[in-house]
Amino acid sequence: MKIRKTTAVHTAAAIALSAAFLLAGCKTDISKNAEADAAEEETITNQRLAEENTINEEENAINEKKNAINEENKDTESLIRNDAAGSQKASAEKTDIYDSVLAQYSDMVQNDFYADLRDSDAYYSSFGEDIGLEICLHKQDIYYAFYDIDGNGTMELIIAGGERAVSEPVFTPWNYDLYGYNGTHIVSIFPEMEFGGRTNFSLCENGVIKVFYSSSAAESGVDFYRIGSDGVTPERIDSYTAVGHLEDDKPVFAYFQNGNEITEEEYHSGIQNYEAALTSLNWIQIQ
Repeated sequence: MKIRKTTAVHTAAAIALSAAFLLAGCKTDISKNAEADAAEEETITNQRLAEENTINEEENAINEKKNAINEENKDTESLIRNDAAGSQKASAEKTDIYDSVLAQYSDMVQNDFYADLRDSDAYYSSFGEDIGLEICLHKQDIYYAFYDIDGNGTMELIIAGGERAVSEPVFTPWNYDLYGYNGTHIVSIFPEMEFGGRTNFSLCENGVIKVFYSSSAAESGVDFYRIGSDGVTPERIDSYTAVGHLEDDKPVFAYFQNGNEITEEEYHSGIQNYEAALTSLNWIQIQ
């Protein structure tokens, strides 16, 4: 019986020890699993934080680029505004040189073309020294426009007259005078010509000035000019003339280019090569 008791005690002790070891093992496994879970969760959290940091860095980079672009746009807009202001100022400076000439025409208009002095000796002397004779012959609306014909940066002044019709899509008054500036003085581009009657001029788009005239029923012509390097001297670049005479009571014409006889077809085609008329002038009525 003693032996049995001892065996039972040993058996019970062994079972107790086994249970203790088993419990300890379970605790160890649970602890290891918890640590593994915690480590995995920490890794995931770190990955998320890293991704968020990357996204934030990308957003910051994008915002910096946007800010740089906005600043660049502001600088560009500022330059454009400054350039526009500078151009307007330059344009004003380039056109106010003709104020004295425009004042003469304005005085003529405001004084009704000096009609009350027509029969007096003071009539012609009443007009300004820069006003041509042809424009004084009858009362009409007077206009002016500026255009840099030769492209040298200085505007020329065009004076014209006529009645503006409401139905006209493009207003093209009759040209009477053309002025330039030589750096110190206002100069008539064609001082020897009186425009408005048998002689007149028009502007072509390519910087060419077309002067057309009719000295009689038997002779007419068209000359083409460019303004010289001094900004005021007209330089003739081409000339066409038609001269007629009677043969058996029938008019017969001969045609010339720069003094050399050409055919009628060559005469008309030569003139047409220059006739890209300038229509972009901004006419302002003189009051």
